[in-house]
Amino acid sequence: MNEFFKKIVESDFMPHGHCYFWKTEIVAMNVGGDSLIMLAYYSIPFMLFYFAKKRQDLTHKYVFLLFGAFILACGTTHLIDMITVWVPIYRLGGLVKVVTAILSVGTAIVLWRSLPVLLSIPSQAQLTAANKQLQVEIAERERVQEALRVVNEELEMRVRERTEELYSTNQKLEKEIAVRMVAEKTLQRKNRELERSNRDLDNFVYCASHDLKAPIFNIEGLVNVLKEEMVAPDENINQLLTHLDKSVAQINRTIHDLTAVSIFQNESETHLLEQVNLHEVLQEVKVSIAATIERNNAVLDTDFMAQATLPINRKDAKSILYNLLTNALKYKEPSRKPYVKLTSGFKENYIFLSVTDNGIGIDLRGNEEKLFKLFKRLHDHVEGSGVGLFIVKRIVENYGGSITVASVVGEGTTFTLRFPIVDTIDI
Repeated sequence: MNEFFKKIVESDFMPHGHCYFWKTEIVAMNVGGDSLIMLAYYSIPFMLFYFAKKRQDLTHKYVFLLFGAFILACGTTHLIDMITVWVPIYRLGGLVKVVTAILSVGTAIVLWRSLPVLLSIPSQAQLTAANKQLQVEIAERERVQEALRVVNEELEMRVRERTEELYSTNQKLEKEIAVRMVAEKTLQRKNRELERSNRDLDNFVYCASHDLKAPIFNIEGLVNVLKEEMVAPDENINQLLTHLDKSVAQINRTIHDLTAVSIFQNESETHLLEQVNLHEVLQEVKVSIAATIERNNAVLDTDFMAQATLPINRKDAKSILYNLLTNALKYKEPSRKPYVKLTSGFKENYIFLSVTDNGIGIDLRGNEEKLFKLFKRLHDHVEGSGVGLFIVKRIVENYGGSITVASVVGEGTTFTLRFPIVDTIDI
């Protein structure tokens, strides 16, 4: 083998031209053909190497490089064939052919293994179609982007308009809040002034009624003394004394009612809500008005529910029954015996208490609101101050209830009180 490489460029053989008998046309044809093939083979690798260098995106660049080396080796074999026509360097030619064979086999193997990948490379027609589709998608995307730009501009304009509108509304709202705050402060100030005025008025009423009691008591005593001192007064004097007694009694009732109203409005202590038994409260009230019931020969009838309770304070329950019963007996019909029926029960979500009489009745046309006002009376011929129904209405409303009246003139009147059903709580 060493001897082979030592003689690799020696020309100890007969030149290949002897095989052609040195005929010019044969030598020219073989040498010319090999020359052209060599030049072509040598030019192709450089183009492949240049292509591989410029195309950085190639994933199988080694295929191009190996193929270029194989073609370069093939061109070298044709160069050796031209030289051996005159110089018989057959050992070098054989070595070049072995190298070319190795490169050709390697190139074939690599090409065979890379064939599926190479086949997957899109063709020019596919690339053209894909490019057209891409251009269509780009145009569609540009159209969508333009539409989005227009929508975005419209949205920004609407946002600006809405922001300006909200700012304007907020400014108006701030002004309105400021006005309301001023009004609220004014209202609070007025309420404080009203509360102070009410307290002053209540104090005045209480003091006035208290201060009037002594002179009225003295007047009453003087009238009694006058009656005792007078000897056989005539009829006119008796009438005057009777009127004076009635006036004194009326003043006493007014003072009593003023005191009751003042105490009622000034009561601020906390009462515990009770389940008041109506039978027990009614018995207590009947004791306090027994003389009135007996004098009028009145009949009291009850139709209470099974439990017969009201969810209110006991003192308020007595005040309600007292005022409604005395009111019913006061406005009796002279031609018949007074009859009063008390009824209680459940209905929907409230407890009701009704007091019905057979008295003179009330003309409610335009008078229903006036009926419950303080010191308002619809029948001047009956003694009274118009305080009882006012107190009843205030008590009922303090417990979240309501009171209504139904009446027929000459037949009687029914007052219905409704109290919400609640648990026992502090109010």
